[in-house]
Amino acid sequence: MIAIVSAGLLVLSGCSGSSGESSGPITLNFWGFSSLYKPQVEQYEKLHPNIKIQQKIGDYDAAHQTLLTALSAAKGPDIGQIAIDYMAEFTATPQAFTDLRTLGANDIKGDYLDWRWSGGVAKDGTVVGIPTDVGGMAVAYRTDLFQAAGLPTDPKAVSALWPTWNDYIATGKKYVAATGKKFIDSGKAIFRAASNQADLKYTDKDGKLVYATNPAIKQSWDYGVEAINAGLSANVPTYSPQWNAALADGGISTLIAPAWMLLSIKQQAPATAGKWNIATLPGAAGNDGGSFLVVPKHAAHPKEAYDFIKWLEAPEQQLSLFKDTADFPAVPSLYTNPVVTSYKDSFFSDAPAGQIYVDSVKAYHGHPVGPKDRAIENQFENGLGRVDQGQQSGDASWRQTLSDAKREAANG
Repeated sequence: MIAIVSAGLLVLSGCSGSSGESSGPITLNFWGFSSLYKPQVEQYEKLHPNIKIQQKIGDYDAAHQTLLTALSAAKGPDIGQIAIDYMAEFTATPQAFTDLRTLGANDIKGDYLDWRWSGGVAKDGTVVGIPTDVGGMAVAYRTDLFQAAGLPTDPKAVSALWPTWNDYIATGKKYVAATGKKFIDSGKAIFRAASNQADLKYTDKDGKLVYATNPAIKQSWDYGVEAINAGLSANVPTYSPQWNAALADGGISTLIAPAWMLLSIKQQAPATAGKWNIATLPGAAGNDGGSFLVVPKHAAHPKEAYDFIKWLEAPEQQLSLFKDTADFPAVPSLYTNPVVTSYKDSFFSDAPAGQIYVDSVKAYHGHPVGPKDRAIENQFENGLGRVDQGQQSGDASWRQTLSDAKREAANG
């Protein structure tokens, strides 16, 4: 992976932009992997007529590499978006960023989940990023397909089918036997969800890599392999054209769905409205996703950038965003707000989605994330992809994955 080299940091340390308030026209450049919600951007621009937000959006991994490269060359945006599983790679070089404590970040620290806030803080105490949403998890399922398979369709009854991942896989076997159709999109989806539930994943709290010895990783891998070997997987990569088609035509009947994925289901399969419902995740607690907004050290308008971030990620705006898109707030004070707890959507059969996601997030406490976690995660997902494609057995791919992960961990 691309490192923020020390030479670049020396340039950055003397290259911070003006932090004074400006009354003239200001363009805040935003770089990320997911667009900011247009109505909120327009609202902020209306409240601040001298501010314009310009967005540059790239693919997930490529967007992070672009930002890393720019930081090493003392270039880049006023505001950057960094995913939770990449953040430790950036907090490892806090001198590349504006310490948001200097702009008042400590005043809003108490608004956010502790584990979400701490993910944006470097070892030296620098506040690098402000949390956006949290990826509380559930299982979206097709009621019409479950009914055809002789399975229950009520959310409580469906949740009771799979208190554990073994039960989820067993339910999938029953579904496949009854219908001949696929139950999940991919084996790696089970691996990712199950491993994200653990207190420890790839890196321990001291920064030591533990992926090869952590029993939670091997157990999550085995869940994914078992599901693949049992014929549950459609082997369709998330957000690929094949994945979109599977949502629309019933090619899969369940989807492990962070809250932010609900909008994608609605957009990609509009004709299935009312055929979906939502049940709890096996093991209940879980998170997948969420990001941070950062201000590089050399940002042209650091104060204005922080003011926008503070406004955008404040409880009021996180609540508004949830109402419109189901992006789940990282603000625990909202978890008793009726707008959140009573959230339902007719597309998903008016399932008690809000409470399901609240319970998932409240039971989750996070795990340590290291600078190599995303690179290692890619190797595990690639490895399960090989099993899904019939290229390797689970055991052979496990051995190669450990070797590939060791190689990636040594790079940079």
